[in-house]
Amino acid sequence: MLQQRNMVGFTMVELVVTLVILGLLAAYAAPRFFDAQTFSNRGFYNETINAVRYAQQFAVATNCNVRVTLTADSYALNHPTSNCNTTDYNQDVPHPARIGEAFAGDDDDVTVSPATVFTFNALGVPSFSSNLTVTVGGIDFIVHADTGYIEEN
Repeated sequence: MLQQRNMVGFTMVELVVTLVILGLLAAYAAPRFFDAQTFSNRGFYNETINAVRYAQQFAVATNCNVRVTLTADSYALNHPTSNCNTTDYNQDVPHPARIGEAFAGDDDDVTVSPATVFTFNALGVPSFSSNLTVTVGGIDFIVHADTGYIEEN
């Protein structure tokens, strides 16, 4: 009488198909995971849009104007030291998560355009008269002139 053995394992065809599928996934997905510039662009975009949103909130909360400065590769938030009606923006807005640090940032590898300076008043309304589109690393957001609403694209 013949004994029947329980065979456990994969066939050669199953192994080859699995390796082909993994190879295709690696060829398609790996470049997306290892593209540092795309990651850097998105990260600095998030920092910049959050800084602009915080500037508006800080202006409303403190009842004092806040200046936003955007350069080719950085952002910074400032407010007047004592009298909120002056245009002397010599005090850094403190970063809410990094105690003792200014709310500012830069990244030499990411481009911000346009380089501009504007303020939010105590009502959260920006100082420009038409919507401002800001591009950070190829990604846009819009600051609406009439309300100060910051819209992501």
